[in-house]
Amino acid sequence: MRHPIISQLISGSQRFNTLIAGKGASRIRTPLCRWGSLLTTAAILVAAPLLTAADKSSKWVSLFDGKTTNGWAPRAAVVSFEAKDGELQILSTKNVWITSDLKMSDFILEAEVKLPEGAHGSFNSGLAFRCIGETGKPKGYQCEIDARRPTQSGGVYAIGLGGWLYPKPNQKTEFNEKIRGVFHHDDWNRIRVRCEGPRIQTWINDTPIADIKDAKSLKGFFGIQHHGKGGTVKFRNVRAKRLK
Repeated sequence: MRHPIISQLISGSQRFNTLIAGKGASRIRTPLCRWGSLLTTAAILVAAPLLTAADKSSKWVSLFDGKTTNGWAPRAAVVSFEAKDGELQILSTKNVWITSDLKMSDFILEAEVKLPEGAHGSFNSGLAFRCIGETGKPKGYQCEIDARRPTQSGGVYAIGLGGWLYPKPNQKTEFNEKIRGVFHHDDWNRIRVRCEGPRIQTWINDTPIADIKDAKSLKGFFGIQHHGKGGTVKFRNVRAKRLK
């Protein structure tokens, strides 16, 4: 399939050729048509390095193969952590982070998450990123996922690095307006995180929630959390894409 950038450039040169085709004498059309062909060739040559960069940036890296827990390691004891029905499923009686082998700095991170059926306000989970520390509780950031009403899902918490970054106490009204009606307590939710330099952005079900800056940790691994209360939390379609 032809890349859209090339298609647009070629289309422009073709319109140029079509325009000059009705200009009269062949002595005028011939050199102009040659210019049209040259424009087409030049367009492809100019676009080639851009397409290479675009192709590289558009490659997603799967953090879950859909069948095993390979690439993930619990940082504490869990009741169960398994790959089942194309999902990463976690059940725990204590707060535990399960961290990835993969590390990134600037990226887009996506995952789908489903809270336990009938989860009440104390149930809490999270999708972590830019985490550091080889053992125990990591330090880094998390996109909050919880069952409170109104939910704090989509907020950004700095794990071991200062606590809530968004929303701050004076931002809760604004935050509640953003998240109202967005999070599905009894269904799957799409989580998206974008990090570039100090900028951190989050989306819940394609709705933008957080857009902040913090530079305490700019590179690290990913994580998924069970806070130790409630039933089984499920993750699927976990993937990341490097921005640089």
